[in-house]
Order: sequence, then structure tokens, then C-alpha cells
Amino acid sequence: FSLLTLMPTMAFGAETPLLPELMQEELLFLQEETVSIAAMHEQPISEAPSNVYVITQEDIRHSGATDIPTLLRRIPGMEVIQMSGADFNVSARGDNQPAANKLLVLIDGRSVYEDTLGLVYWKALPITLPEIAKIEVLKGPASALYGFNAFDGVINIITKSPDDYQGTIVQFGGGEFGTISAAAVNAAKYGDFGYRLSLGRDQNQQWRNRDTLAFRSHKLNLHTQYRTTPDSMISLSGGFVDVNRFDGFVTSVVTEASTLKNGYVNALFKMNDFSIRGSYTRWEPTSLETINPLLSSFLVLADRHGDPEQELRRNQYDLEAQHALNFGSHDKLTYGINFRHNTASSNFLQGSPHENRLGFYVQNEWQP
Repeated sequence: FSLLTLMPTMAFGAETPLLPELMQEELLFLQEETVSIAAMHEQPISEAPSNVYVITQEDIRHSGATDIPTLLRRIPGMEVIQMSGADFNVSARGDNQPAANKLLVLIDGRSVYEDTLGLVYWKALPITLPEIAKIEVLKGPASALYGFNAFDGVINIITKSPDDYQGTIVQFGGGEFGTISAAAVNAAKYGDFGYRLSLGRDQNQQWRNRDTLAFRSHKLNLHTQYRTTPDSMISLSGGFVDVNRFDGFVTSVVTEASTLKNGYVNALFKMNDFSIRGSYTRWEPTSLETINPLLSSFLVLADRHGDPEQELRRNQYDLEAQHALNFGSHDKLTYGINFRHNTASSNFLQGSPHENRLGFYVQNEWQP
């Protein structure tokens, strides 16, 4: 079940005549959903050159879901597997597996895929359900535009802009296995400046022992934007998730204790058909794991100093730019470039491995 409390701000001014209720419903029905996931630019969903599905904020509010993977179960062709009280795996077209790595997940166009381990921490994403405007899902290969891990598709989680929403939302939800989900979102706009601030807390118990905690997280997310001109905008956002209990993955070892921290900073500039983005993401998972009790007398998991706790520190730096050219009203050329630098360090790894990735794409769209 879920309880949603809305506290919208109110504006007073000259009265405007209201459309008849029937006419409002007809206009709402005639408004076609627009998507940007298929062609890297906004377009009506009927013109999208791929199989695209949209979960709207109305769908989210009426679903009663307490997490994003549960929302994705409603999409035909999507596979959602919950491996434990804290671990989800999501993929498409029958290609799911533990640590699924062939589906690209974005939040407002920023990748949240964890390269080092090759997975997505679905329950540790730094957003809450009330601040999501819609979720666009592209089912099918999209690596030509998005890169290597978009083999099965792309999911872009789009959050609410201060331009579209001002006010306060407080939401509570719960369910079996001790599931508790709470979130508060506040957004406001002052002239050309706007912000959105959210706080969240989620927790649930283990499947095998309902008296033991499987997952608990605290979230903080801040999005700010400033319109420099009617056609340009600067945005700065950042967030942090502290998971002080993570019931690990289903593996051949026993996870006695596990935690996770995830933080990011994102800067974006958009002007007409040009955009440039820079972001930094840091992951800090730790785990204390033991071998199967039948083998514990013969094998021990530990680093070279005998410490059994595994610590991983991963940093991700992204820089990407995109531009579009219009040739008349029927031809649109979109091209972009992206660069990623990854670093990792761990007491279970020798040295500090790093990698650089460079990609570019060109797409031409012509409509008669």
C-alpha cells in the first residue's frame, strides 16, 4: 500500500475561465506522449523509430510500487528478477541473468551503470519515486547510439523539472517483509532559477529470515537549474545514497555484512540543439563474505593482510556533447561524442586499474 500527500504551492492572480470538464478530458486524450530515447531528441512517440514504452507519473502514482524494478514489471517484454531482498536484475527479451549487464540505465541521460562489476544497483539509485516525471524504455539493440551495454535496450528515468512542478510531495509506502518506503520532495522557482530537493528512506527484511534486515538506505538528491536565456539553460545536480545494510548478491559465498555508498555530481548546459554534460560518480561497496560452511576449514576469503572485508572504490568521469542540424523541415542530423575515464581500487586488487573509453555517433533522420 502507499499513502501520498500533496502540498502544492498556490498562485493568486486574475481569474481565467475553466474549460468544461469534458473538453479538458478530450484535450488530455489528444496530447500525444513525446520521447527522446529513440533518436536522441524529442519527438512524438508515434514517430519513434524503435519500440518505445513510457511509464508516466500517473502510472507510478497508481501502481503502489515502492521501487523502480517493480514498476518495470508492467512493460511487455521486460524481465525483472529479484534475487534477494536487496538485489534486482532487469533485462529484456529473455536475456536476463544475475548481474545483468546488457541493459543501459540512465537518469536524465546520465549513466548509472556500474562498469567495474557490470551491473546496476537498482535499489541504490539516488532518486525517489515522487520526483520521477516518466520512465522511457527502449526495447531492442541501441548500441549504435548508446554504446556497448545497450545491447538489449535502454531505460531513461526522467525527473521532474522545476519548470513543470513547484510544491511539496510527501509519500509513505509499505508492504510485506517489513517493507517501508518514505520520500519527501520540494521544488520551487524564483524567476529564472529553480530547484528540486528530495529525501528518501527505504528498508525491507530478508526472505529467509523476516526478523533480519536485508536492506536499508537513506537518499539525498538536489537539482538546480538557471535559464540564462529563453533558449538556454545551465543545470547543476548532485546526490548521495548511504546503504548501511545490503543483503548482497546470490553467489557461492555467504555474505555476512555488506554496505554501499553512491554519490554523483552532474553539470549540464543546453542551448537549442546543442548540449554538453560533465559528471562524476563514485561507488563504495564493502562486503564481509565467508566460504560455504562445509569448506570453511580449508578456505578463507581475505586480502594479503588477512582482512576478510572487501572494499572497492570506483570513480567514473564522463564528458559528452551533442549537436543537431536541421536541413529544412524534413531532415535532421544528430551527432555527438562522449569520453569516460574509470578508476578502481580495492584491498583485493593489485594496483589501481583504470580505463579510458571514447565514443561518437552520427544519425540522420529524414521524414517525407
